Amino acid sequence: MNIATQRDEGLRTENLSLGYDGPNIIHNLSLAVPNERVTSIIGPNGCGKSTLLRGLGRLLAPRSGDVLLDGAALGSRSTRQIATRISILPQTPSAPSGLTVADLVSRGRHPRQKWYQQFSPEDQTVVEDALRATDITELADTPLEDLSGGQRQRAWISMTLAQETGIVLLDEPTTYLDLAHQVDVLELVRRLNRSHGRTVVMVLHDISLAARYSDHIVAMKDGRIVAQGTPAEVVTPQLLREVFGLEAQVVNEPTEGRPHVIPIGQPAANPSMRA
Repeated sequence: MNIATQRDEGLRTENLSLGYDGPNIIHNLSLAVPNERVTSIIGPNGCGKSTLLRGLGRLLAPRSGDVLLDGAALGSRSTRQIATRISILPQTPSAPSGLTVADLVSRGRHPRQKWYQQFSPEDQTVVEDALRATDITELADTPLEDLSGGQRQRAWISMTLAQETGIVLLDEPTTYLDLAHQVDVLELVRRLNRSHGRTVVMVLHDISLAARYSDHIVAMKDGRIVAQGTPAEVVTPQLLREVFGLEAQVVNEPTEGRPHVIPIGQPAANPSMRA
């Protein structure tokens, strides 16, 4: 199930502005998503992280600028074309009551099915491979509501894997999970990238986990990119002060030498930010 067999221009934005009913949330943002890498978007609440992810997945139309896939605007492609290249998992996905894990994962095959052949032996093989890749084969017949939070998140990721897209967008995939399950899910994300060639873009709140599991980090504030690059380039005391208003030490964790954030407090120059 390695999708990254061809080299292309991938996913990028040019002077992208996004918003809902009010003012723009994303302002003239240009970003090239690194192919076959794990990219994490970090930033304070309300900075536009999830809005940007929705724009990348064509869940939100640009007010100006473009989101480009292989050089062509997403708006020029059909929904089916996009769904075979980009999959997106929102913060709080929902499914009908009683749906089993296998049923959910099978739904990932819908964009690739033909009207005259709804579910083929090839589809079944892909579903089984997706269940195996996420280590939930034994849960295939289990209703979603009977799963733990970590198991349920694995099931949703398995569905995106069955969609067989080269690009996977994950909006806060560790939300509501305890630390052990957060690490479990992020290990899975990294394995899918390394073993299956997926390009992954995810929104994360935990900066240390983002640094540990990402190849590329994009730091945002007020709808704009403040910095981007490797974890070592982006996760610095200066950036944490500028973007989060946080005084912190940044040390190298002992296993992989990735940046790890040790909060100290809020800057003395910002007394208005204190509770």
